[in-house]
Amino acid sequence: MALNLEKGQNAKINMDIFLVGLGWDVNEDASSQYDFDLDVSAFLVGENKKTISEEYLVFYNSEKRVRWPDTDQKFVQWDKPFDFVQCNNETGSPFRSNEAMRQQSRPVDPDMSVVGSIDDESGEVSEDGDDEIMDINLKKVSPNVKEIIITVSIHKWKERRQNFGQVERAYVRLYKPGQADGEGEYIYDLTEDFSTCASVEFCRLYRKGSEWKIQALGVGHKGGLEELVNKYVY
Repeated sequence: MALNLEKGQNAKINMDIFLVGLGWDVNEDASSQYDFDLDVSAFLVGENKKTISEEYLVFYNSEKRVRWPDTDQKFVQWDKPFDFVQCNNETGSPFRSNEAMRQQSRPVDPDMSVVGSIDDESGEVSEDGDDEIMDINLKKVSPNVKEIIITVSIHKWKERRQNFGQVERAYVRLYKPGQADGEGEYIYDLTEDFSTCASVEFCRLYRKGSEWKIQALGVGHKGGLEELVNKYVY
């Protein structure tokens, strides 16, 4: 049976390898000429509440990537070798464009413990299920990482004049590969009003002694990803 979390609630995580699925719907009354491009990110932070380095921000444009040619494969097979690629100004990119990079590879941290989602810019790829999915293997997390903050932000929110007031039925769920849509070990439905926000901290995974726990956050920010970066990276 799933544990339905409430804002601020903590619970022990009883699995090492799992998926983090995030979902949302655009309000039918929302008026915008643009698609809603919502992006999931993970900030792997140390004792000082900052990422260990910039590479410990896993987001749609991360330079460290895992090649992902089969978008129908929904989760990482941890027992198989990863096709790791590096995309930056020094090494260049094996992809023909930045868009191809985001659709054919997934972002990853240096320890390959958090594998980010394929970037779905319009919501069409994942229309009937989770909008974005992360794979997490707690056994691979660096001992210097004390927390993993999982967030969602609206891409180009300012120029498109979009906010979370135009989004409804937002949720995050932690679940094992093979579980059906809507099921999970831990589920947190966001019911708060984020009508002036362009990004939301959904939850945090954190160490408590030798255990990992989850806390439902529901913390909104008026700025987008850049505000989260200012909080956790710089």
